[in-house]
Amino acid sequence: MKKTFTILAVIASVFAIIFSVLPISNLAIIPAVAALIFGLIAFYLSKKTGEIKKTIQFSFFLTIAALAIVTYKSVFTATEIANTEVIDAKEMESEEEALDDLEGLEIEELEIDDAELEFDASELEVDAQELEMDTPALEVEPEALEINEADLKSIEENIEIDESDLEDIEF
Repeated sequence: MKKTFTILAVIASVFAIIFSVLPISNLAIIPAVAALIFGLIAFYLSKKTGEIKKTIQFSFFLTIAALAIVTYKSVFTATEIANTEVIDAKEMESEEEALDDLEGLEIEELEIDDAELEFDASELEVDAQELEMDTPALEVEPEALEINEADLKSIEENIEIDESDLEDIEF
């Protein structure tokens, strides 16, 4: 167990050093914290047995060096913002060129030959047997068609006739 945490601490501290010298130095904090945690666990386990190895101390040294480099880079390196006016001008110029190119394109109208549209009329023939439906005819009961006087009065009350509707009626 002690060897596992010692190896993990050394690997994490090496990654912390590598990340700290790269332009993405802010990411070096993650392996540095992991190296410190693994190193402390390995140091605690080795202290129980009474054998403190130099590799644990070496991983602490690498981790502290990585954190020092990251801190130095974050304090003394100024982030430069490029001149965005030049980039905006180039972008506008490229948009104008693209519009000019699109306007300059001549789109030909599609010509369709009538020969391509011809079809065989025999393919359109349909058998009358295919059109017949097997559904039974609707049966209407005469009792259902009878109108009650109460229904007729309620219908008469709801009917509104507009004069413009009467003009359109033909006799």
